[in-house]
Amino acid sequence: MKHLVLVAALLVSFAARADGPPAAEEDDERFVWEMDLFAGYGQLAFPSQDIVGAVWANGGPAFALGFAYRGPHLTHPFVDISYIPMRTSAGYVNVDVPGGSRTLFVTNSTFALGLAIGPGWDIDWFRVRVGVGLYDVFVKTDASGQPNTVSQFGIGFLASLGAMVWRPDPFALGVEARLVALTFPTNGIYKTMWSAGLTGRWDFVRN
Repeated sequence: MKHLVLVAALLVSFAARADGPPAAEEDDERFVWEMDLFAGYGQLAFPSQDIVGAVWANGGPAFALGFAYRGPHLTHPFVDISYIPMRTSAGYVNVDVPGGSRTLFVTNSTFALGLAIGPGWDIDWFRVRVGVGLYDVFVKTDASGQPNTVSQFGIGFLASLGAMVWRPDPFALGVEARLVALTFPTNGIYKTMWSAGLTGRWDFVRN
């Protein structure tokens, strides 16, 4: 009987040792570096677009590349680099010239490039992020073949909500909606843009 008890104790000890490494590896895999990619459509949300006299006016493609570090906690830090469309339009404008007036065909393109940082939260297959960063707003105008570009830096705020509906490890794919609000010193928020599309992540490093 004593021999049977000794054999049983040895078997339990070996089983515990065998189960140890996978559990440790599971814990280690909770520390992950990930890369995110977003692609969709976006446009200006506020102020409303003035399309009087425009031949056409709409938004454009939106893109974002990000990196995040996920640990054992609910919150993870992230960095987001984005291209944010606001408005593309075209129309005819009458201008005064010596001896009369002239009609010009004018195209306009307004977009922003941004770099934001902030916290994110993963709740099952949902993901929420908020961030703050610097955004450079570009306005490109082409009047009958005469281009002109101006830009301006400002502070902006990012909020996004995503749902990872397909998660083949180490990848995940889903949908995401984003909102960016730009501010101007002493004047508060003066432009807000929305975008929606597909989002994906790749866990490229696991400690």
